[in-house]
Amino acid sequence: MTDTLALEAHLSKPPAEVYEALTSSAALQVWLAEYAEVSLPDKQYTFWGKYTPQGSKAAQQLLAVSDDSLSFSWILDNEETTVTYSLTPSPTGTVLRVEQTNLPTLEELMNPPGRRDGRHSMHTFWGLALANLAEYLDGRPQTPKADFSLDRSPEIRVSLTIAAPVEEVFASLIDAAAIKKWFGWEAAVEPRVGGTMGLGVDGKIFEFEPNKKLVYGDDEGSVVHWELEGSEGKTHLTFVQSGYSDDELDNAAQHEAGWLGGLAELRRMHELGSDWTPLTTELPENEA
Repeated sequence: MTDTLALEAHLSKPPAEVYEALTSSAALQVWLAEYAEVSLPDKQYTFWGKYTPQGSKAAQQLLAVSDDSLSFSWILDNEETTVTYSLTPSPTGTVLRVEQTNLPTLEELMNPPGRRDGRHSMHTFWGLALANLAEYLDGRPQTPKADFSLDRSPEIRVSLTIAAPVEEVFASLIDAAAIKKWFGWEAAVEPRVGGTMGLGVDGKIFEFEPNKKLVYGDDEGSVVHWELEGSEGKTHLTFVQSGYSDDELDNAAQHEAGWLGGLAELRRMHELGSDWTPLTTELPENEA
């Protein structure tokens, strides 16, 4: 059995602008991939490079295109998947629906039988990609992209600046309700050294300095570091996750995409304020 992933993103621009961002090689090389070549008349829709899962070479083929939709095949794990974009006008811009077929079931996602940087990574890959599409359309800074290259580092390391006071950003890392808003689910948090922490890694807090540092890890060697520095009303955030071995680079890559998608929402939540809502919604399987 396989599953179909279905996501909806609410974007601020009209369908024509979104369609251009989806079909322009130059645009794709900003928000999606290291390299892209698109020629709709020639049925070409390809992207590849280190920011693309299993992206050492192009593995896509355009299947169908219309004024408000586009579909292409994408070979991952030596299996064919089909991705479809569908655009619908909305009162605030565009609802973009992304569907991808032939993906792992929930059971396989929790206990993957093979590589984790292909079909297994699509849930995290598309969340980050759609966040960067929204930032591209709105003229905002891009969130760093995940590195899916075979020689990537086993460490996940991200630095970004959030236009919000450090006290507010730190609070959103240790408040369960705030974490649920930007990360997608509520985490158990006991904000003290020795306390429980369930954000991304379930473990115990090793270091806790309010508004400066949060470090926690599990019994299997995974350690998560958050370091924050406030300056002129902004927060400079450094995130590091260590504990992956050199033979777990595929696992590090797909988790990096997940963390980056969450960090994109963390920044959007603080910078957009009352205008912020979670960008994407994953639809139930019966709506896919």
